Amino acid sequence: MDYKEKKEIYKRAKKIYESNDLDWDQKYHLIFSDEISMKTKFEWYDPDMDYDDDVIAYMEAFKDHMKDAKIIADLD
Repeated sequence: MDYKEKKEIYKRAKKIYESNDLDWDQKYHLIFSDEISMKTKFEWYDPDMDYDDDVIAYMEAFKDHMKDAKIIADLD
């Protein structure tokens, strides 16, 4: 996967994560899908609790991964 594709996947995931129109169940199923989480490979801690905990943990790890890989310098 190239830089551009990984950046676009992150942008999609962030948009889902920040959406006020989706509940945590919807966010979970959209992020943990073939289109996002199955296309990304990095280490992250899965708290294995509620949907919101899983989504938050994944997105924090994704953000850290993107910064560490210097794909995006400023994500906020």
